[in-house]
Amino acid sequence: MVDDMSDHTELMTAFKRAFSRGDSEALAGLLTDDFEWHMHWYPTDAPRSTGHVVKGVQGVVDEVAWRAANWSDVRFDAVSERVAGDLVVQTFTISGVDHHGKRFETDAVDLYRLVDGRLALKDTYWKQPTEAREDRG
Repeated sequence: MVDDMSDHTELMTAFKRAFSRGDSEALAGLLTDDFEWHMHWYPTDAPRSTGHVVKGVQGVVDEVAWRAANWSDVRFDAVSERVAGDLVVQTFTISGVDHHGKRFETDAVDLYRLVDGRLALKDTYWKQPTEAREDRG
């Protein structure tokens, strides 16, 4: 398990680098085998609003590829991370142009749960108006 802030910083730096490139090999060394990413959007017919759930390295790589193909001019600003035991709280502002050609800018929070020095969960919360909810049909 990650024991101090420098280990958390190293892990998160490696994750952000691998995530931004969609690097499956690097992600495999950073994520638990049962990793889940609970996203900020969900299908309107979902029984519960738990968010769209992506599982495993391939799920992350597929989502990163979808975003690269469908979003443009994406920026992450004011990124801040705080550690509380086995939890990393990351806040940031994300902006860009979405898959409908609409400009977006929103504040967001990612909660990462660590298990044995790897990321086991990424739980994403975006503050956005209801009409901005994603429709990937």
